[in-house]
Amino acid sequence: MQVCAKLQRFVKNFGNCQKGSIAVMYAVSAIPIFVAAGSAIDYIRYLANVTELQAALDSAALAAASTPEATDAVRLALAEATFVKNLEGGDLADAEIVRSFDIQDESVVAAADMKMATSLMKFANIDSMKLSVGAEISVPENKNAEIALVLDYSGSMSESIAGGVKYVAMKNAAKDLISDLEAANPDKVKFSLVPFSHHVYGTFRKSDILGQSGSGNWVGCSQDRKYPFNLTDDEPTSDNESKWGQAQAPVHISSGCSGYSSNKLLMVPLTDNFAYLRSRLDMMTTYAWTHIAVGVEFGLQMLSNSETFPGGVSYDDEETQKFMVVLTDGAQTEPAFGPGGTRTVAQGESNLEALCTNAKTKGITMITIAYDLDDNDTVDRLRDCATDPDKNFFVATSAAAVAGAFENIKTLITAQVFVSK
Repeated sequence: MQVCAKLQRFVKNFGNCQKGSIAVMYAVSAIPIFVAAGSAIDYIRYLANVTELQAALDSAALAAASTPEATDAVRLALAEATFVKNLEGGDLADAEIVRSFDIQDESVVAAADMKMATSLMKFANIDSMKLSVGAEISVPENKNAEIALVLDYSGSMSESIAGGVKYVAMKNAAKDLISDLEAANPDKVKFSLVPFSHHVYGTFRKSDILGQSGSGNWVGCSQDRKYPFNLTDDEPTSDNESKWGQAQAPVHISSGCSGYSSNKLLMVPLTDNFAYLRSRLDMMTTYAWTHIAVGVEFGLQMLSNSETFPGGVSYDDEETQKFMVVLTDGAQTEPAFGPGGTRTVAQGESNLEALCTNAKTKGITMITIAYDLDDNDTVDRLRDCATDPDKNFFVATSAAAVAGAFENIKTLITAQVFVSK
């Protein structure tokens, strides 16, 4: 990394400095600071490399598991070729990786290990970090899939990074995922879209909205419900605190609902109308602030079998696997409801953790993506949110990387839906 090289040169130059004791003291005190900064850089590289290595291994094992009619030798050769192919052009293309593939009864068992050279952590005498991943996939089972795409459309997603504008790269990757799974088996897959920033915008039943009455629908924006209703997928009741449409938090009051309509940020309940899903994604543009917890709250609603947003089957349906894909590029910036009607950003972070736990308890496979995200606490929160942090959490730092993450998610979903374990 160019930044790492510059920092290394900067630290080394202190050794040649002859400008007095203040410079020497500053140099000595600066070294731990740069080591700490280097640890953060190496940690992000470590997460990205684990993501890449795990995805390549999963794809390889899936390729072997999906060809049970072939001989074991052919299946293992296919696994090896797929592993190498998936690393081409990536950061690990030339890495020394020890890997193994084995067929045990009805399963393909795979493992991979490597050492990643560090950058500034070398100043602390840590020259490398070990990466170890594994996978076990069995033969096809053929289930249904319900997938909620919870996508960050806050203002920062309009920024450009390596390879293009962030929300455009996200949109294209999501469209590719929809198209690929449609091609795999269109009768087995449904998607919902939850574009979020500091609100969500959708079509609700009037009875679910504060201050509305009568039958029919209401179209508009909402933040989270009052606590603890904002942690569940329960349907609203006659209790006003259980309803959406609570007053907007005053901190970003100037960013109202009109921006959601003009930027086409409309939520879509579960559907197999794949062309409509892609067309909605093509319309959406970015707006306002970040409320990750409200995005996950509505992702949970979309996957429930309530009447609020119809389309989902019961969690007890053994023929259906539910998935939630959550992507964000920033920390929580919008206050969320907590006990006693309080509303803070910290509460939003806490609510996100609780929502992820509740979703996983219901059997939803949680998949999270930290996209150009430099807030370590949020990165950790997303990793902990994932069902399996080693397999279901992705770090993306470029347009190509976010496309790769969605490609890996396709493999992951295929493995759980069309292949068991």
